[in-house]
Amino acid sequence: MKFASQFWPRVWHSQLKNRGLHVPPVETKRLNDQLRDKLEHSQELIKRAMNVYKPNEMMLCFNGGKDCTVLLDILAKIKPPSVPLRAVYVKSADPFEELEKFVDDCAQRYGLQMLRYEGVLKLAFEQLVTEDPQVRAMFLGCRRSDPGGSNLHEMLPCDNGWPAMMRIFPLLHWSYHDIWSYLRSNNVPYCCLYDQGYTSLGDRSSTRLNPSLLVYNQQLGKMTYRAAHELEDIRLERANRDEQGQATVGESKQ
Repeated sequence: MKFASQFWPRVWHSQLKNRGLHVPPVETKRLNDQLRDKLEHSQELIKRAMNVYKPNEMMLCFNGGKDCTVLLDILAKIKPPSVPLRAVYVKSADPFEELEKFVDDCAQRYGLQMLRYEGVLKLAFEQLVTEDPQVRAMFLGCRRSDPGGSNLHEMLPCDNGWPAMMRIFPLLHWSYHDIWSYLRSNNVPYCCLYDQGYTSLGDRSSTRLNPSLLVYNQQLGKMTYRAAHELEDIRLERANRDEQGQATVGESKQ
């Protein structure tokens, strides 16, 4: 039995590597009680939303980042097998190639029915509801620590001229370390850029390696960047981003 329990995870990891997906290091540590409670709360919120809205009225806003990757995995485990996952991806002006590839990988892995747009987020959502007017609710992976997150509620209608739909934030009360604990404890593949020293991802022109992760590697004899999950001060999560002040669908200033 012990051999069997070790065999299948190795086969699964091998398949992921062959498909070009990043394979996170395996952690045997289980979710702590606090995170388990947050996960259960998130799951209940998602289930309530699924009781209010029909499958064709809900979508996930997915950009390949760590937070929406967690949300995608939770949604995939909750939804009925017969119900497809629907997502919208808005391509930035100057995307990372690694992030683009990861989005494609996730679409294949989770069987996402994904609509793709380019340009400004607000205009993309306006186009979305014009082409698919039945969409009434959007799942988003925003957290309290995100810009504008302090004013959000778990379910909040869009305002200030954004398309009429309900925003749903299942991860609103999660922390930076909660996100990484979930990803690593559940062996969920994530974008490889996070292992290279990026803690938050945006355009290539506005995103750089996080200087807080730069350390001297004695084995290599040079300075290297640690992985994103090793960030100690969560206040520095977005220290690698040049904020440009553009409103996002998650911000209360919509």
